[in-house]
Amino acid sequence: MRTVKQTQSTQTPFTQATAAVYELADDDVLISRSDLQGRITYANQTFVDVSGYPLEELMGEPHNLFRHPSMPNAVFQNLWETIEAGKTWQGLIKNRRQSGEAYWMHTTIAPLLDGDRVVGYTSIRRKATVVSIERAERVYAAMQEGKTRGFKLHYGAIRHKGVRGWVKRFSFSSMQAKLIGMVLASIILLVLAGAAGVYGLTSSAERLRTLNQTGLEGISDLQQIDQRVSQAIQVLEPAVRNPRRADLELLETQLTTMSIDIDQSWQGFTAQRETESLQEGLTAQLATFVESADITLTAIVDGNGFAAFEAFNDIVQPTSDNISATVNALVEQERAAAQSLMDNAEHQQQVLLYGQLGVLLLGIVLMIGLSMAVLKSLIKSLNEARRVTFQIAAGNLANRVTLKRNDELGELLNSLETMRASLSGLITEVGNKVDVVTPASEHIKQQNEELASRTEQQASSLQQTASSMDQMTATVQQNTENARQANQLAMQNATTSRETGERMQALVERMERIAASAGKMTDIISVIDGIAFQTNILALNASVEAARAGEQGRGFAVVANEVRNLAGRSADAAGEIRRLINSSAQEISGGAQAVKEAEAAIDQVVTQVMKVSDIMEEISTASDEQSSGIAQINTAVSEMDHVTQQNASKVQTISNAAHDLTREALSLANVIAAFRLEGAADESSETALRRVLKQAGLGSTPALAAAAPSPLISRQDRALQRNTPAQPAEEAWEAF
Repeated sequence: MRTVKQTQSTQTPFTQATAAVYELADDDVLISRSDLQGRITYANQTFVDVSGYPLEELMGEPHNLFRHPSMPNAVFQNLWETIEAGKTWQGLIKNRRQSGEAYWMHTTIAPLLDGDRVVGYTSIRRKATVVSIERAERVYAAMQEGKTRGFKLHYGAIRHKGVRGWVKRFSFSSMQAKLIGMVLASIILLVLAGAAGVYGLTSSAERLRTLNQTGLEGISDLQQIDQRVSQAIQVLEPAVRNPRRADLELLETQLTTMSIDIDQSWQGFTAQRETESLQEGLTAQLATFVESADITLTAIVDGNGFAAFEAFNDIVQPTSDNISATVNALVEQERAAAQSLMDNAEHQQQVLLYGQLGVLLLGIVLMIGLSMAVLKSLIKSLNEARRVTFQIAAGNLANRVTLKRNDELGELLNSLETMRASLSGLITEVGNKVDVVTPASEHIKQQNEELASRTEQQASSLQQTASSMDQMTATVQQNTENARQANQLAMQNATTSRETGERMQALVERMERIAASAGKMTDIISVIDGIAFQTNILALNASVEAARAGEQGRGFAVVANEVRNLAGRSADAAGEIRRLINSSAQEISGGAQAVKEAEAAIDQVVTQVMKVSDIMEEISTASDEQSSGIAQINTAVSEMDHVTQQNASKVQTISNAAHDLTREALSLANVIAAFRLEGAADESSETALRRVLKQAGLGSTPALAAAAPSPLISRQDRALQRNTPAQPAEEAWEAF
């Protein structure tokens, strides 16, 4: 389970005072691929989840998008130099999520090969251990400050320099150490065997030399002394017995030579030996012998034969016998010493032989032990690897690697565990997609079955609608004929009605004129009434004036004149009334005639309306039948509309499910893109971006969020780099 925690550190500027750390889960395997310029072409779902970016925003972006600012550039420079040389880089990298949280990973980056051709780079990241993280933080902090003495990066691994680093890197449990131990043991055995042989040969030569010097040469010297003493006796004895016949000069020369030879032989014998009692005795005897021989020779030279004979018999010969006995004793002693030397040599030879046998047996035991250890490690590790690979081949990804080792075989088993975890993650992701696809496909199946059932219902409704439409067709044809006749009658009625309207309009106009005449008559009558009123007034005045007599008659005359005028006006009004009455009579007569004509037209209209009513009755009956058919059609159409709406809803649901299936299929395709087949196209960020955008249903490259971590190279620069075929080697590492 992934967790986020706060870490507190104030030791170096390498770590912030308070920084959120995102911990990867033990089973998390982050996999990505990139092109030759370090731009991402594939990322698994775990990588996407941990980074915090959507997949479509990751495609085509360089890996430095996730780079933590505290990471030293020397690490990425070493990374790029390693993979550019075709090697695999393994080390710790600190990245940063979109939310700003930091996380450590044990990262393995290697060239992506298609045959012998490098087509991109692949990266696998696992959770790093606490110990390795603490060490990396210390070393990377020192690298940030420019302090690189005492350690170096070797293909991503942090190593100490010099003998200290070699000793720390050397592990007696590693296969390399065991193989080196076997080779060293073989070399040591060969050296020991050779040294033993050389020592044996040297000691044998030394013993032979010693035997030669102390044995053979010593015996030879003793024998030569004994021989020279015997020769001296042989030379002296004739001279002693017959001095006159002796050649004194020759005798002296011979004795001198023999004396010198005896002295040299004795010096040669005693030079290589410590002084012993026999040697001291022989020394005295030789001195006595030489001295007595000189006395004898002097006596012979002096002519004192008796003294010479006495010295020869009493001293020289007994001394010669003693010398012979002593020489024999010394020879026997030398023989005993030689025998002792031989016995010692045989003993040393046996010791050397036993030592060689012991070394050989020790070497054999050591070789067998190392071989057994190596075989045990190999067999146990290979059995574990075989078990895991068999389980993986059998589809069981739940069986973890249980054997923990710290050697090369452990790295192999760790790689197998990484492969198992990676495949498990991929299968889990595929399983999740299948869990989405399976209900969707079942839902589509169910919706299709319901759609088929509703389609059958709709077909039945269409058959009923077709039958009703056949009945309606005949009814509509009859209604059409009736409507045509009704139309003709209606046209005739329209004409008659129009004529009736015109007549009625004329009647109305006449009646209006009569009304106007009547109004005028009313006015005239009002005038007559006024005249009558005034006449009455005048008559009253005339009566008053008549009552007055006298000269007041003039006023009466005026009144009378006015009465006449009023009378004239009354006559005129009466005439006008007569004319108006005559005119009204004529108008009324004409109106009566017009009314008669209108009555006749109305009778005709009524007759035609009755006919139209009959036809409309027939049309109404047909319309009732049509209404019934239309009601059936409406019902069928309503059912068809309802079914159609349901079908449309189902089709929309099926379309959405199909869209989801398409998206999941594209997502599955992205999961399958984790595997690269032989002969596939080179890694391309543009192709990967198009694939992901198609999966997301987008048509253009989205912009990264403004809150995204600032990489070393701006997004605009990266956009320009996408159109650049390659980057210089000294700058390529900055974008990785």
